[in-house]
Amino acid sequence: MPNMNTERLGKASRWPAGIALGTMFAAVAPLSAQQNGDTFDPRALSGNWERETAVVTYSNVPGSYRSPVNRQLPDQGPTAEAPFTDEGRRRFVANLPSYGPNRKETGRDDPIGRCEPAGIPRNLTTEIIEPHDTFEIVQTADRIFQFFEYRHDWREIWMDGRELPAYEDTWPTWNGFSVGRFDGDTLVVETIGFDARTWLDKYGYPHSEEMRLEERYRLVDADTLELTMTIWDPEIYSGPWKSDTKIYSLNRDRHNEWDEQIYCVPAEEFTSQELFGTGNMIE
Repeated sequence: MPNMNTERLGKASRWPAGIALGTMFAAVAPLSAQQNGDTFDPRALSGNWERETAVVTYSNVPGSYRSPVNRQLPDQGPTAEAPFTDEGRRRFVANLPSYGPNRKETGRDDPIGRCEPAGIPRNLTTEIIEPHDTFEIVQTADRIFQFFEYRHDWREIWMDGRELPAYEDTWPTWNGFSVGRFDGDTLVVETIGFDARTWLDKYGYPHSEEMRLEERYRLVDADTLELTMTIWDPEIYSGPWKSDTKIYSLNRDRHNEWDEQIYCVPAEEFTSQELFGTGNMIE
């Protein structure tokens, strides 16, 4: 195990009592099963899912583009800025994104513009345009896997009943340590252990290593998946911050297609940026 950062010890007590570590247990997931038109198992999430909601940020913040791509969106309500702490706002303003109210024309520092991993939850906002706005869910008896086509990344969610590790026993990772359980027919995923170098989205919203993420997945019907997320990060945000509602549709044909193997190759990425003169992010 990598060396622990001693400054992180004891910080777990800062979490609200309702989300204290080690309090939830995961149920064993059903075996992987592709949805089909004749049957509908609300706990069978396996399949290739494409974004239906527009290219948006982590949540419904000022400047978000909220028009639907293919279908009507749920009512997201009015936009609202993130509940920053003073430190959180300082870090947000210091970031140099290519989009949003904090957008910079040059000198941008978006991590994915340097071919660094997008991480979680940014992979879940599926901000990349079609045909690369797809991720696949594969369920097994004890784990759920998510495969993200863009950047060719993947994560695992343990469904074998284990608890999350204590915060002080984790180390910074791109996708975190995740466990899941079903609450009725809603898949609830809890994740800790994040690397603070990732952003929440393309607008440059930051997080710290203390961030805790909850994802809630619900099949509306056999072809429609709904996702909402909530983060707790006492260093960056003064209270819980909930995402807007993400909608995905099942692509039945994608299951039989070749993997495009879309990697971020620094030599290609940086050559393109130099050609277009756009800093570190192609628009």
